[in-house]
Amino acid sequence: VVARVSGLIVTLLSSFPGGPLQNGQPSAEIQEEVALTSLGSGPAATNKRHSTSDKMHFPRSSLQPITTLGKSEFGEVFLAKAQGLEEGVAETLVLVKSLQSKDEQQQLDFRRELEMFGKLNHANVVRLLGLCREAEPHYMVLEYVDLGDLKQFLRISKSKDEKLKSQPLSTKQKVALCTQVALGMEHLSNNRFVHKDLAARNCLVSAQRQVKVSALGLSKDVYNSEYYHFRQAWVPLRWMSPEAILEGDFSTKSDV
Repeated sequence: VVARVSGLIVTLLSSFPGGPLQNGQPSAEIQEEVALTSLGSGPAATNKRHSTSDKMHFPRSSLQPITTLGKSEFGEVFLAKAQGLEEGVAETLVLVKSLQSKDEQQQLDFRRELEMFGKLNHANVVRLLGLCREAEPHYMVLEYVDLGDLKQFLRISKSKDEKLKSQPLSTKQKVALCTQVALGMEHLSNNRFVHKDLAARNCLVSAQRQVKVSALGLSKDVYNSEYYHFRQAWVPLRWMSPEAILEGDFSTKSDV
């Protein structure tokens, strides 16, 4: 059953006559989620992490930066061309998140994202394509698609500027976008992963209208007005559930 992605659906379908659509059935109950930060400790867990990192290693010398998208809590986020990343493809457009922060909690959260995108495999979730960790700052190399984030895409589709405006989205297309986000989040939920920041700004869309759940997290500049400093962290307070705000209790339910 497709999970209800309430906050994003409100953003996407606010122009519908009579208000946003409602999902017919609630999602199934899920057992207690495995925390994304529970990467284990001790020699066995360390060896496992190193093995995964070795398999995903990508030389940073093969990355050609294109443009900076902004800054996340971890550091700079930029687009790049990756040479020889995928078999049979000379160059691949990728999203690169850098770990420039020395804060222990942020380093743990960075590893949490690596763990999540490294284990998930779904058409509506971005893929982890590589890691650059032979020097600092460490890089997380993620899949990227051509039209950028969903929020900017929706703004352009409603723009009055004829040079920017694309063909208006039909109701059927809007529902299709919502469904894809819900399917991506259902996959996270089924694998007991928690996103913590689901929003249109953290989803990517292609020219073929395929949507992928991502985690750009541009909290420091591009979308800084949507994040608030709360308990020594920048959080998307507007869309957080009461238990996440008051108790720090994040779950697959608080995601949606």
